[in-house]
Amino acid sequence: MTKEQVITAIQECAQELGRAPSYPELNRMRGVQHSHYRGSFSSYAEALKECGLRPSKGGHGIEPELLLKDYAEVARKVGRAPVMGEYTLHSKYSIRPLLDRFGKWTESPRGLLKFAEENGLKEEYADVLAMIREQEEQRFDKVRTAALRQVNGERAKPRFRVLPGRPVYGPPLAPGGIAHAPLNELGVVFLFGMLAERLGFVVMRIQKEFPDCEAMREVEPGRYQLELIEFEYLSRNFLTHGHDPAGCHVIVCWEHNWPECPEGIEVIELKKEMEKFGN
Repeated sequence: MTKEQVITAIQECAQELGRAPSYPELNRMRGVQHSHYRGSFSSYAEALKECGLRPSKGGHGIEPELLLKDYAEVARKVGRAPVMGEYTLHSKYSIRPLLDRFGKWTESPRGLLKFAEENGLKEEYADVLAMIREQEEQRFDKVRTAALRQVNGERAKPRFRVLPGRPVYGPPLAPGGIAHAPLNELGVVFLFGMLAERLGFVVMRIQKEFPDCEAMREVEPGRYQLELIEFEYLSRNFLTHGHDPAGCHVIVCWEHNWPECPEGIEVIELKKEMEKFGN
C-alpha cells in the first residue's frame, strides 16, 4: 500500500466518523495493516499528523453508539450482560472507554441502556437491553434482600468469596510442572518454558526489553531460524502496551482475543496448545 493510499484511507475514515480514526477502526473499515503504513510513517500518530488530524484521547473519543454496538456484540456472544472480565476478553475497545464515559463499570450498562432509549435504538438492541434490565433487576433483588435481612436482624448466608491476603489461582491443569492455568504474563513465560521443546523452540535469550524472548525454531529437519517472541497474558495486550509489530515475529499468550492482530505476527495460544497435548 502506497503512502498516498494510506492517507486516502485515513481521510475517508475520518470523514465517515467525524474525527480521527483509531488504528483498530482504520483496520476494520479499510483493512489497513501496520505493515501498510510502516514503510511511509514511523508511527500511526505521524500518519494522522500527515493527514492534518489529531488522535482522539480518552473514552469520549469513541462515539457512544460504537460503544453500544461493541457491548452488544460481547453480550450476544456470552449470552448475557457481560461481567467485566468477559467484556475485557472480547471487547474491541477494552473497558477504559466505558469507564471514561460513565465513571464506573456498574454504571456503564445503565448508561448504554439510557443512550439506546433516548436515541431510537431500542428495537435494534432489544435483546441486549433486556439482558441489561435483567442484570439490574438481579442486582436490585440482592440489595433489597440484604436490606430486609438487616432490618429483620438476620445474618446473611455465608458464601465463598475472594479473601484478601491470599493468592488466587487459575483452573487446575493436568499433572506437570505447573498445577494451575496462568493468570498473568509471568505464568505464560513459565508455561512456555515447559512447552518450548514440544512447540519446536530452543530459547536463546529472555530479557526485560521488547521483545521478551529470542528463540530458534526448527523450520526444516536440522535447520533453524530466529524468532522474536513477546509474552502476553491476553494477545490484545500487545496492542495496549504499544509494542511495535515490526519488532516481533510471535506473540505467545494464554488466550488469543485479538482477531485484528497484524498478519505478519504469529499467535501461539497456550490454552489451545495444552488441549492438543491432552491437558
